[in-house]
Parts: sequence; C-alpha cells; structure tokens
Amino acid sequence: MKVGVKDSSESKVEDKKTKVASKKNKKKSSKKKKGKKKISKAFKITVVIILFLAIMVAIFLSDLFNVRKITVVNNIRVSAEEIIQKSTLTVGKNMFKTLTYKIKNGVKSNPYIENVKVRKKLTGEVIIEVEERTCTYMLQMEGKYAYINNQGYILEITENTLQVPIIKGYLTKELVPGNRLDVKDLKKLDVIIQIMETAKGNGIKDIITGIDITNDNNFILEIPSEGKIVQFGDESNLNIKILWIVDLINREKGVEGEIIVNVPDIKKVYFREKV
Repeated sequence: MKVGVKDSSESKVEDKKTKVASKKNKKKSSKKKKGKKKISKAFKITVVIILFLAIMVAIFLSDLFNVRKITVVNNIRVSAEEIIQKSTLTVGKNMFKTLTYKIKNGVKSNPYIENVKVRKKLTGEVIIEVEERTCTYMLQMEGKYAYINNQGYILEITENTLQVPIIKGYLTKELVPGNRLDVKDLKKLDVIIQIMETAKGNGIKDIITGIDITNDNNFILEIPSEGKIVQFGDESNLNIKILWIVDLINREKGVEGEIIVNVPDIKKVYFREKV
C-alpha cells in the first residue's frame, strides 16, 4: 500500500512538472512568434521607407527639377556671368546634382566674394545672393597695386589706381589674390583703420592719400593737397592728434612742410616748414 501511495504521489509530481514545462514551452513559443512578428513588421516598415526614399531621390534627380534659370543678386564688382561660371551650375542640369556647399565654395573662390547664399526653387530657378568685399586701400608694388579690404584680404593685383589711400612699407612678401596680409601687417592695418575713422569724423579722411607703416611707432600720413606730411606716431591719443592736424592745416594754409604730432607731450605739437 505504501509503495502504491508513493507511486501515485510521484506520478502527480511528474504531471505537475510536465504541465509547468508545457506552459514554459508555450510561453517561449509565443515569445518567438511575437518576436518574429515584430521583426517582420520592422522589416516591412524598413522596406517601405527605403522604397519611399528611393522614389523621392528618383523624383528629385529627374528632369522635373532641372535648372531653368540662374539669378545673381547683389553683385556689383563681379559679373553675373563669372559668378554663374564659378558656381558650376548649368541650365538644363538637375539642380540637386550640384550640392549647395560646392556652389558656395565655387563662387567664393573669387577674392571679391565674401559670403554666398543659395536658394533652389521648385520652379527651377536658382538664386545666388552674394556679398562682395570692397577695396578700401591699395598696397604700392613695383609698377602695380594690390587692392585690399578692411580685413586685409588681397582682392586684385592691377596697374589701375582707385581713389583710396596707398599703403607703403608693409612686410607681406607674397601678395596673392584671395590671401590675407601677414599678421604684423594686419595689426598695422587695424591702426590705419582707427586713424582713418577718426580723420573721417573730423572731415580730413579724403585728403589723406598715403600712409607709410614702415615704423610701427611712427606712421606717416601724406596730405599732398595741402603740401604736408604728418609724423603721426602710433595709435595713442588719436582724437587729440587729429584735432591738432586739422588746426595746423588751417593755420599753415598753402605752406609746405611737416606736422609733428609724434611727440612725448601732446601739448607740444608743432609744424616744420619745408626748406
């Protein structure tokens, strides 16, 4: 009897184990099915996205978006033809095949171009908006001149002169359009700009035609219309120096000579007549 009871309890335990194992197998099977469904769903979504992107790419690269018109805006110094040529854009070619950054870099390869904005319209028009650099000074070379702007970018080498001050005594050896002046010359250029801005505020900017920057501590200003040169010194006491220059120009009208404002005591500025 005891043996029989024991066998019965063992059988019940085995049945329980079998049921538990069966439940676990069902759960595992259910998880596998759910996992497969998720993978299948994700795969389908991925395929749809890829197909959608492929279709969109095909549409954007089709003849539907060919360039029909190229418009250049805000250009003054550089011709629209040259800007279009630098952009590598071509009428009849798909506008999206030429990347925007390449268009910008191409246009900016011209030293006169500082900034570029590109707008591509679904109508087929591409608008290139440019911001040009302006020549504010010239560097005197041997028989030629290098145009530069206030940031020290070299814009052009030419034999033609403009109505802007000529800078002499610079240190930069290689004057290549598109490059900038050497660091030392850039610092001197900053001083020149300060001097000229102060001179503008006092009405004498336009009569200063030349600036010699050979000596860091004594910039020399040329005022040929008044027959005078100015030993200006450095950037210290800018306003007072300019006021002295204006005063001495008026007092020594028609007399050639030197205005000396590069003195230890700014109250002892003087004029030295040319002998």
